[in-house]
Amino acid sequence: MRIGRIIPIITSLLLYALELLSLFSCFNHYIKIIITTERPKYKVSNFLLVLLFLCGFNASFATVTDTIKLDVSKHIVTPKHYIVSKTNTVCIIDGLANEKAWEAVPFSDSFIDIEGIKKPKFDTRFKMMWSDNYLYVFAQLQEPHIWGDLTQRDTVIFYNNDFEIFIDPSGDGTKYGEIEINALNTVWDLFLNKPYRVGGSANNFWNLPALETAVHINGTLNQATDSDTDWSVEMAIPMAALIELKNKPKSLPKEGEQWRMNFSRVQWDHDIVNGKYERKKVTGKYLREYNWVWSNQTRINMHAPEKWGYVQFTHQNNTSKTAFIPVVDEKVKQVAYELFMSGKYSALAKHEHNIYSGQAIQVEYGGDTPLNATYIKTQIGFEINLTSPETGKTYLINQEGVLREAKLPTPIEKPFVFATWAHGSNELDVAEWNEKLAEYQRLGISEVLVGGSPEFLTELVPLANNYAIKIHAWMWTLNRPNDTTANQHPEWYAVNRAGKNSLEYRAYVDYYQWLSPFHPEAREYIKDNVRKLTEVEGLASIHLDYVRYVDVILGADLQPKYNLVQDHEMPEYDYGYHPIAREGFKEIFGYDPQDLEHPELSTEWRQYRLNAITTLVNEIVEIAHQKNHKITAAVFPFPEMSRQMVRQAWNDWNLDAAYPMLYQNFYQESVNWIGFATKQGVNAVDFPIYAGLYSPGLKDAADLEKAIRLAKENGASGFSIFTADGLSDEQKAVLIKLKTETLD
Repeated sequence: MRIGRIIPIITSLLLYALELLSLFSCFNHYIKIIITTERPKYKVSNFLLVLLFLCGFNASFATVTDTIKLDVSKHIVTPKHYIVSKTNTVCIIDGLANEKAWEAVPFSDSFIDIEGIKKPKFDTRFKMMWSDNYLYVFAQLQEPHIWGDLTQRDTVIFYNNDFEIFIDPSGDGTKYGEIEINALNTVWDLFLNKPYRVGGSANNFWNLPALETAVHINGTLNQATDSDTDWSVEMAIPMAALIELKNKPKSLPKEGEQWRMNFSRVQWDHDIVNGKYERKKVTGKYLREYNWVWSNQTRINMHAPEKWGYVQFTHQNNTSKTAFIPVVDEKVKQVAYELFMSGKYSALAKHEHNIYSGQAIQVEYGGDTPLNATYIKTQIGFEINLTSPETGKTYLINQEGVLREAKLPTPIEKPFVFATWAHGSNELDVAEWNEKLAEYQRLGISEVLVGGSPEFLTELVPLANNYAIKIHAWMWTLNRPNDTTANQHPEWYAVNRAGKNSLEYRAYVDYYQWLSPFHPEAREYIKDNVRKLTEVEGLASIHLDYVRYVDVILGADLQPKYNLVQDHEMPEYDYGYHPIAREGFKEIFGYDPQDLEHPELSTEWRQYRLNAITTLVNEIVEIAHQKNHKITAAVFPFPEMSRQMVRQAWNDWNLDAAYPMLYQNFYQESVNWIGFATKQGVNAVDFPIYAGLYSPGLKDAADLEKAIRLAKENGASGFSIFTADGLSDEQKAVLIKLKTETLD
């Protein structure tokens, strides 16, 4: 897309597209939470949430010509904000907040009902300060009857009247913490990787050992015969633990940095039975609790982080002269989340959409004029894009509730690169490679990703320089077929959920012999292989391949080849169950993933395995950069797809460039999908993307030309073909033609 161009719906299909997770997987995640979670409150609230959206989105729905009209204005709010000052005071946590530093700290606004409709009958306010070590929170809760009976840490605290804090340091709706406390000073601290509505799960093993809390009772506790005034909560939340929840950088807040936070108070009507307080029942059922909050959620659901308030940090000890920094496009972003909810549960979900076609949406949201958006359905999800009338920025949200700003392609200063993968050897045949390099040069190919020994590469680099061609060292990373060194160490190899070792049980093909990223000696062996390549001078990069797990799910076109129907994750292809991995996971989370009925549905276990690959890659990058070498990688099509299919989170890697293998025929997709997938990678990372193309899937010369053009139009810095050595004359003619045109 070029700035200033009017974007028709058809173009948006090429520019903005989906970060995918299969609806089947997501659905199973969601059902598991409803059925198996030990948090009864969220059993009910999630079920009711789904029911609410299935029954109706509180939006008018009509189709006028080809446009769907929605009204989400009642759910668009201006989030509260609070500026938190820095202190050098070390507070004594006693529930009183009587240090002098607290005197100048203002209270928040009083809490409101969670739906923003009714005024609570009892007042609640908080105030905050921060230091390098703690985030200090003090809250006052007006209460004529102070009671509680839960004393076990990490029990379901909201079955008592409680005070709750929700903290998302990165403000992206993922990786957030929750702390609940009752009048007995009983704490429940937990972590969520993402909201429940998209398959998030509560991690009760996330404890804050350095957390300090205290409660002060202005009255009497559990005395039903008198009336009380209020109870107050004081907390010192360790900053180190909160910083770990951040994305990058993991550092103390800078001046003006904003976190998303909200505060909730759960309040129950009560009965007094035999002199003791109990939650009130009518016809044998507990009355619903009251939920009072700082920032309006508009629905009975605290786990909608996009509605939380903003907490802005200042390094000043007084906030009186510090202005809140307005959030750009706040309401437009909220509209995006409302459309996501509609696409997942309500009007847009019910509407019939054609795959990869654009559906126009007109949205009333309380602005001067409606917003226009486009809904795009794909085989396993959707993406919605909308443009801010104020800033002109375009935002994209997918079926996982992941919101991002669309990146406009910047003018390409470097030439669009033509590259190829090629097979090398242990020794260089000079005559053969002179012939290859001359042909590559004729086709406009200026970079070759080639496997071979360090000795082979050392000789090839200067030879290729004669043809102005750069050489990348193509290295098979975790898949090490017939590696004589690794073969001597069976314990290095990956293990699947069925307990089989990859050296002995070779999934799909005989050359699948995968090392485990969890075994320290295997990791060191892989890094040693990289170190050897860093001794080769003049390489364009060390190019990692097979840096992932075995394919959990094969592409749709490949499954019949192995007589498979992979409509679920099968144990024999689900890898990462090395004993070291299971032991490490159990040490953190308290249970062995093999003991789960459905370990494939555990988001913690999946992320734990993703992290093993990510840390390995980033350690390799550090080794290479120290020797002034670059690291690139061949990866699966785009991050969400690669996470699901091969447990590869390449958008978390510190690469110098990535080569997504956009082999559309593997997935039974059309050539148009290459543009769609290219844009996903470009939007997901801040390093160059080179589209990987599969020549047998692009035998028609017109398809090959279209694929290359789509890659460039959607922001790729070039393409690499597998492989130029097997191109037909018609395919070669395409490369020569495009080289001549230079793709202007």
